[in-house]
Amino acid sequence: MLFLAVFCGFLAENQREHYIEHQREKQYMLTILEDLKSDTIQLSYAIHYWAGINNSIDSVAEALVLPLSFADFPKAYRHLNNALNYYSFAYNDRTIAQLKNAGGFRLIRKKNVANKIIAYDQFNNDAIRNIASQYNKFYENVVALRNKAFAQYILSKIFNQYDYIAPPVSANGWIDSLILKNKSPFTSEIQTALLFEFKNALLAFRKDFTNMEWGYNSLLRSQNELIKLIGEEYHLN
Repeated sequence: MLFLAVFCGFLAENQREHYIEHQREKQYMLTILEDLKSDTIQLSYAIHYWAGINNSIDSVAEALVLPLSFADFPKAYRHLNNALNYYSFAYNDRTIAQLKNAGGFRLIRKKNVANKIIAYDQFNNDAIRNIASQYNKFYENVVALRNKAFAQYILSKIFNQYDYIAPPVSANGWIDSLILKNKSPFTSEIQTALLFEFKNALLAFRKDFTNMEWGYNSLLRSQNELIKLIGEEYHLN
């Protein structure tokens, strides 16, 4: 009888531990769903934001028809601040970090869910991070060339007036006056060479966005697939 009582107690304790672990597993899934849903909102915004930046880059590139006449400068200046704005996405790894650091992955009974979470984490830390690092190099290069080819004083004035919104055509006269008051010290030949180099760097920056675009779109699909999988496997929809 004593053995039976001890054995039943062991079973009850074991059952209680399983129940607690299952509750922890479900809580992890609830919080990772919160993280993922927040990430999809942020990532969708980033994709939309970059579409606007790329439109401004196209506008600047179209304005830089070399050799550039004085009349073409206002159009280029109108879009420069927005063209070289920057927004980066970083996923929320709050729950995934807890799963990794506290050995929480052992609690996930659904191996397809665990594998999908691990793959999602790896994609963020490898592909997305590497793409962003490469893109940053293109960005830093084009900004450095912008600082040589255009007067930062004028860009600052435009930014103070319109932030990152492209000034309207009606502001051309005001931009003209800024350009006249802040003439480039370079000869027309040197100025043309600087603008040529800047335009090349700007177009390279624009072209390289295809890598980030692929990464962001792939990541968004992965987020939605993981949200759907967790919802179905744990009945959390």
